[in-house]
Amino acid sequence: MFPVQYLPRILDVPPKPDAPGRPLSALVAVQPVLNATERDQAGPRAVFEQLKIGQTLTGLVVSQTKGISLVEIDGQTIATRLPHPAAPGDTLRLRFAGHMPQAVFLLDPAEADAGDGPKLSQTARMLSDLMQQLPARNALPTLTPPGPLLDQVTTNPALIALALRTALVRSGLFYESHLANWAVGQDSLDGLMQEPQNKLAAAEAARAAANPMALLNAAEASTPKQLNPMHALLTQQLQVLESPQFVWRGEVWPGQTLEWLLRHETEHAQDQAAAMPGDEASAGWESKLKLSLPQLGTVTVHIKLDANQAFSIRMVPEQSDVEPLLRQNQGQLAEQLAAAGCTLRALTVERDHDAGA
Repeated sequence: MFPVQYLPRILDVPPKPDAPGRPLSALVAVQPVLNATERDQAGPRAVFEQLKIGQTLTGLVVSQTKGISLVEIDGQTIATRLPHPAAPGDTLRLRFAGHMPQAVFLLDPAEADAGDGPKLSQTARMLSDLMQQLPARNALPTLTPPGPLLDQVTTNPALIALALRTALVRSGLFYESHLANWAVGQDSLDGLMQEPQNKLAAAEAARAAANPMALLNAAEASTPKQLNPMHALLTQQLQVLESPQFVWRGEVWPGQTLEWLLRHETEHAQDQAAAMPGDEASAGWESKLKLSLPQLGTVTVHIKLDANQAFSIRMVPEQSDVEPLLRQNQGQLAEQLAAAGCTLRALTVERDHDAGA
């Protein structure tokens, strides 16, 4: 349940006469008025110490004077300010929220009496709808760029790495994190403007500036409102939060396709921690790159990066005659990786037996 209101911190007040000559003698005695310091240092009432967080209770409004309501809860009378008007005899649906150090209760909304479902905000309803539309668990969120990352073919690994890194970092999946970094000076405004969230806003602002009347007419039109393109990206963000993995699929340069899966192995590492000795069970990252090359054909490269920043690479060619060629140049690749500063734990080449079957 989404709590609607938190009751203010409970303030104990001495009993006052309900009417001249008629004191509240039937009420359980309460503590004297305490200032903020004394109240924080006071111990919680013994009767409330047995309550469990989330436990539901019923409160009875005994009286109300000058905005202060006396409410009887579990045989104890407390004084508090209610967020809405209440009359003596009204009952309140409460949930115990803990001690601070005095007991604090959540007040369920009055609308809950008519139905069991909570009343959600517009944003919460939108998120709920998006969660209902999430694909199956085996369907990974897929990023597809509008065009090639590079304009032409290159053999410069640094240039390719920078293009791929930018494609992932500025995909919009991590926009809120980058926004927080920018607020503390750890990201640039130019970088934020490259992300889809700001590109869409900039495009809409440009259209509005070029033709304000068209935007006004579109708002007044009776046609169904189009789906916000950011909803698809938000759905992908929710998927990544639930399971830290996603796929990038597109062209590195014109004609050179790449399918790149990236996965965080925290859950897998925890499951294997008891069975795998040493650092092998540490959390890390796993990448799987599938690409079709002019001379080598389709090759799938599995790359694992462990917590010690060591790489384990496994290359799987689809064509049988490519395996000897990769093995022949395996040592050269290991030397190039070492020269680039990469710590290599393992480098293997094996045949894709499923493809040859």
